[in-house]
Amino acid sequence: MFESFKSKYHSLPNLSKIGHSLDSLNSTLSPARLFFQIVVLQVFYYLAAIVLFYFTAQLSGQTFSLNWCFSWELVSWENTLGLTLSALWLFDSLISVAFITLIIGRSKLAWDFAITVHLINLGLVWLNSGFPKRIYWWLLQGCSCCIMIGLGTWTTRWKELRETFFDGIADAELGQAHHSSPFNAGDITGSTTTTSATTPDPPNIENIPLKDLS
Repeated sequence: MFESFKSKYHSLPNLSKIGHSLDSLNSTLSPARLFFQIVVLQVFYYLAAIVLFYFTAQLSGQTFSLNWCFSWELVSWENTLGLTLSALWLFDSLISVAFITLIIGRSKLAWDFAITVHLINLGLVWLNSGFPKRIYWWLLQGCSCCIMIGLGTWTTRWKELRETFFDGIADAELGQAHHSSPFNAGDITGSTTTTSATTPDPPNIENIPLKDLS
């Protein structure tokens, strides 16, 4: 019976090997996780821009078009539409700061994702309407990138410090509760030792005369 149990025990999977395989799986998934975060951030970046442009077009009585998002020719500071699009793009950058804080959440990666978003935007604009040749568009992208890097780094750092602060408070409260507990291990050991020290020893039956026992 013991031999069969031993053979079944050795046939069980090794937990240490499973742990190493999970660690390697997590390390291989980290680039995929970063790629997923970039895709999600880019989608929210354009989704917020499309919503802003659509409602602005409805309020101003103009016809909305996706060229507002993927064309550099409309961005100008010499007409009303160009100024409106520039202001909406800057407002979209402010909204994207919240997305960086919620999706990324790390101050060291905020500027990487902000630059990546604008590089992808440059590629899509280049494919749609050619390489940007207007200085207004480049200035707008520079201002938008600075907003996302500056505010994104600040908000993610604030989030990191806030989480660290509350974790420290929780650890301090747990430590204080442990020290103030009346059922401490040292107290239990001390009370046991005191009890055993004060308990009298039982009488030795061998030293008692037989006549006393009778």
